[in-house]
Amino acid sequence: MEQLIDRVAVVTGAASGIGRGLAHAFADAGMRVVVADVDAAGAASVAAELAAAGHEAVSHRVDVTDPGSIAALAQAAVDAFGAVHLLANNAGVMPVGPLAEASEHDWTWTFDVNVRGVVRCVQAFLPHLSASAPAHIVNTASMAGLAPRVKANLGVYSTSKAAVVVYSEVLRAELATSGIGVSVLCPGPVSTRIWESERNRPAHLGETRSVSAPERASAGLDPLEVGRMVVEAVRHDRPYIFTNAGSKARIDGRIAGLQEALGIVES
Repeated sequence: MEQLIDRVAVVTGAASGIGRGLAHAFADAGMRVVVADVDAAGAASVAAELAAAGHEAVSHRVDVTDPGSIAALAQAAVDAFGAVHLLANNAGVMPVGPLAEASEHDWTWTFDVNVRGVVRCVQAFLPHLSASAPAHIVNTASMAGLAPRVKANLGVYSTSKAAVVVYSEVLRAELATSGIGVSVLCPGPVSTRIWESERNRPAHLGETRSVSAPERASAGLDPLEVGRMVVEAVRHDRPYIFTNAGSKARIDGRIAGLQEALGIVES
């Protein structure tokens, strides 16, 4: 999808963090942007930032756990701009704690947002993307989904992001002849509010817990820098988007372990 000027991008989880960076980067590339988030005020604020910079943007509240809310977002995007060319599935949550202490609510909430939210959005937007092809889908996963840091207490989150990686790989293969590209974004540390995602946990899925962000969270990449990397990846139809120095070493370590295990089987 080389041509981005005047094309339409829909970004979920766009009220802050990587989503906000994506919205700004897409707008800077000449796209019209639908800023979507469960935080309606935050989404409106980002849309106002884009408008103040001379870009075309609207905001819309979306709950990616609700198919009806996603359908309304798709219709709002088409009503506002006539088409959708790029869908960035970025909404995500991150409970913190060891797997042995993870509750059923932790698993339900995390997978409903991080995995099923992506699936729901793809299903809702595919007809619009097909009608506007060439088009593109970007699914935000994480380095934690490829090479998790075992001591980070992010087991539930890492498991959900591993699912997003595989889903994106299969979806890309299935859509290979459709004119719709698929990329999976696997960022390392980025300066975002993901550590505060407990603020959006529904009351029926457990008590909200206070989580302190580690120092590396504030020392991460600027989300706008990540957004610019995504723009280039979309233009070149890259399947994987890595953002941080050190990603290769982590993946090499994972592959080395797999190769060692394969060597045992084949010997």
